[in-house]
Amino acid sequence: MKWTEKCILNLAHHNLFENDGHRHRFYDLLDCYFDKPFFTKGLCKCMYLSAWDTEHFSMMLETLNATLIERDFHLHLMRDQGQIEQVEAHAEHNWEAEEIWKLVNAFVSGQPYDSSRLSDVEIRYPETAYMIKRALLASKIIDELPSLDLPSSDVSSASVLSDNRLF
Repeated sequence: MKWTEKCILNLAHHNLFENDGHRHRFYDLLDCYFDKPFFTKGLCKCMYLSAWDTEHFSMMLETLNATLIERDFHLHLMRDQGQIEQVEAHAEHNWEAEEIWKLVNAFVSGQPYDSSRLSDVEIRYPETAYMIKRALLASKIIDELPSLDLPSSDVSSASVLSDNRLF
């Protein structure tokens, strides 16, 4: 069984897809980008989150297409965009968006999510807190999956593997 199939089946087994649309969008992202040299488990987690709705799915597609065009195999573009979005949300006092971008940035960078404000978000924005909690559950499931099965003949993938960003 392919890694992408294991991922989708495990997430579905834990009822982590909100609806068929969420599952289909996530599948489409995996299907299109799994074999790209910049694919990591962290990116997979971002894909799960962005597949939640069509607006964020479209944003993810734009970012990943730009990543391909720029040959940004270390996701610098995605990291930069996420950091800018988080800073802008903070400046606008949009705590809801800031918390989501904080989660995205944690996933992309492979760092743990700082959940110190999650209880406040839960009180003020229960739907956003729900989404974050579900994404954190999905993150655990994705982390428990075996190592990524990337083609060994792909030189770009080998450089990502040597960078240890997959684990």
